[in-house]
Amino acid sequence: MPICARCNGKGTIDCPQCEGRGVMEDGQLESPILTGVPRSSPKCSECKGRGVIACPDCDGSGEVDDNDD
Repeated sequence: MPICARCNGKGTIDCPQCEGRGVMEDGQLESPILTGVPRSSPKCSECKGRGVIACPDCDGSGEVDDNDD
């Protein structure tokens, strides 16, 4: 089977929700002036903090079926 062009055979792509960061950007830091310490960013709910998701074109296998019946 040919490799998937979207993920280049890896089976995963960068998470579109967090753009591969694994954390959400909103609320990344609480005002250090008020608390004195930065607040950590919440994990991305789409990729669970991994930064990648299974490629939707190959369902995470890294290969595509070239038989489009």
